[in-house]
Amino acid sequence: MYTIQVTPEGRLRATVSGRVTTSEALRLVSQGFALAEAGAITDLLVDVRGVERGPGQWLMLAAVVSSRLEGPMRLAVVTGPRQEPVVRRILRYSGARRRAALFMEEGAALRWFADRFRGRGAAAGWGAAVADECSGERAWESELRPEAG
Repeated sequence: MYTIQVTPEGRLRATVSGRVTTSEALRLVSQGFALAEAGAITDLLVDVRGVERGPGQWLMLAAVVSSRLEGPMRLAVVTGPRQEPVVRRILRYSGARRRAALFMEEGAALRWFADRFRGRGAAAGWGAAVADECSGERAWESELRPEAG
């Protein structure tokens, strides 16, 4: 199950919980990006801490995220320890790099979005700036590399 809302700050926030099939995850991505594009929303926050199982086809989901994450859009995924390996794989294969990050706390994700307005997050110092400033989360950008073979 999932919900999508636009916060008073103008951020798109999706919360996902329970058993999530691949088709449901693809609907979430499609609807979320359609709403973001229609409303010129650039900050996308997805909270998956409540997911108990799924989705299954990570590469397909990563491809859709990659094809829809455009322009100034940034994607922050808040995850728990159980969901972290799956989210890491999806983000790694999406190729989003500096435009997507994984966090263990929502507050850290919100600080990451706020960095855009303080001029932080420039290409050279992005990974270090997020890792230094935000406690309790893991910025996956500098950690993940596709496996050879």
